[in-house]
Order: sequence, then C-alpha cells, then structure tokens
Amino acid sequence: MILFNQNNDSKQRLIDSIYFWCFWIIITGLLIILLKQTPISAVKTIIALIIPQIIPVYIISSLFDSMFVRRKLLLFFIISIPFCFGFGFLINIWFQWIMNNENIQANNEVVIFIFSSMFIGFRYIRVALSQRILLKEEENKRVVAELQYLRSQLNPHFLFNALNSIYSLILSKSDKASEATLALSELMRFHIDLSGKQFIDLLDEISMIERYIALEKLKLEKRCDIQLNIKGDSSNIKIAPLIFMPFVENAFKHGISSAPESNYVYVNIVANERQIEFKISNSIPRLTISKRPSETKLGIDNTIKRLELHYKDNYEFFSFQEDNVYTVIIKINIKKNAA
Repeated sequence: MILFNQNNDSKQRLIDSIYFWCFWIIITGLLIILLKQTPISAVKTIIALIIPQIIPVYIISSLFDSMFVRRKLLLFFIISIPFCFGFGFLINIWFQWIMNNENIQANNEVVIFIFSSMFIGFRYIRVALSQRILLKEEENKRVVAELQYLRSQLNPHFLFNALNSIYSLILSKSDKASEATLALSELMRFHIDLSGKQFIDLLDEISMIERYIALEKLKLEKRCDIQLNIKGDSSNIKIAPLIFMPFVENAFKHGISSAPESNYVYVNIVANERQIEFKISNSIPRLTISKRPSETKLGIDNTIKRLELHYKDNYEFFSFQEDNVYTVIIKINIKKNAA
C-alpha cells in the first residue's frame, strides 16, 4: 500500500524535513550546553554533524518512497548503500575541517543511516496518524449523511400520520378540526426544530410525544384509553431526536379498532442518570394482528439503524406481540449532561 500521494509528496516531505531537523538542531544544541560546553561548540557541532545530514537523508527518504515502498527492494539497497558511504566520506572530510581543533571522531555513514531511519519512521507515523484521522472524519461524515437520510424518511411519515388525524375530524364534521389544525401547525414547527439537531433534551422528546397524543385525543375523543407516564429525572439528559416518536405514531395508526372498549395506548418513560427506558404497548385489532409485523418493519428497521449509529452497543431493543397486544421496549445507556 502506498501511503503517500505523489502530487503532494515533495511539498509534504519538505515540511516534514523542516520539523524534523529543527527538532534535532534544538536537541543537539541543548545537549552540548548541558555538557557545559560553550555556545560556540554547540554551533560548530550542529554545523559539522547535523546540517550535512539534511541532504542525504532527504534523498534516501525519496528513494525509500519511490523504490522500497513500491517493492523495488534490491534497487533501493543497490543505490542507497553506496550513496550512504559516498556521502558519508564527504561529510567526514567536512566534519574534520570544522572540528579541526577537537579530538572527535564520527562515523557519518552510520549517522546518515540512523537519521534516515528516524526520518522515514517519523514520516510514516505522521502519515498513519493523519490517515487515521481522515478515516475517522470520513466515517463521521458517512454516519451524519446516513442519519440525515433516515430522518428525511421520518418527516413524511410523521406528517402523513398527523394529517390523517385531521382528515378524520374533517370527515366527521367535528368542531375540533380547526383546533386540531392549529395543534398540527405547532407540532410541525416543533418537529422541524428538533429533527435537524444531532441531540436534543429528553424533555423536548417527551413534549413532542405529549403534543402528538393531544392531537390524537382530539380525533379519538373517548374511543381509546391513552396513558402517558413519566418517571424519574428527565432534566439535563440528551438523546437522539425522534427515537421514540415513530413507535407512538405506529401505536395509534395500527392500534385503533371500531370497538372503543378494546382500544388503548400505554406509554411509559423511566429516566435516570444512567439509563432511559421507553415502553409502549397498544391494542391490535383482531383483523390486523397478522399484518402488523410486515407493515411496521420499515419503521422499526429505520429506528434500529439510528440507534446503532448513535449508541452502538449502548442500547437494547425489544419488540414482541402477545395475543392482541404489541409492545416495544427501548433501553438506552446514557450519561447525564451528555452533549
């Protein structure tokens, strides 16, 4: 695998060289001073030992990218080994000329090899980290795009169910049709404001559910037993928007029959600083019991995908049907005050 983009490689190698050699010049200077040598000695050592390494290390790094990485190993060693010895011989002459008054010996062939290895290692570690960051950013973009797509599917579904409620009132020539239209307007505004956010307050999600239930009550009047029970402390808890709403909508869409005494929708939300538990149960008309799983499968799959994207392994989802009762339970492990 070639880690470097050839179009930007030379520029980036130059930038890496500047950082790498600035680091070693500073470190070498500090070490010489700590050894109680004079600043002049530090400068002479840098000029004699560090500066001459820059060109050969840069060239060997280029050879490594163009040959070794491309599996031209033999050609790389055939060129680089004589190059190290040849350039090392020239640096030795330079070193002795600069340090002529010092009794110091340096094997610059080995020094070139060591600095080249460190520089190549530095570059590839930086590239690996950069690519990891880029992959993480791409993954985040993919997740956000998928979440936006899933939310876009929720919006028409929500509006369709809400309009059905008002349509029923209009057909029955109910005086509450205008009141329901106003309620829908407020509900849609609230829905639009919340659906565009990454996370919302749990209290806002609960408020959304309360408004939707109020709209359904206008349509159903006394034909359905509707209960919403909230327990625990819901303040300062953030969740993904519209996680619970689709199940509330489906409960009313599929759970109402012509027999008022058998209709019910029970919603229970229990929240604390560690976990949110949402449970909804609704009656199912006998004629639709066998059809319900296939009709609601798309909405369930959509929500499970959103739960997976937002919470990964920090949630549990259960849905089951017993006789004429359909139940959904969602448990989300969450931190209080989470952003």
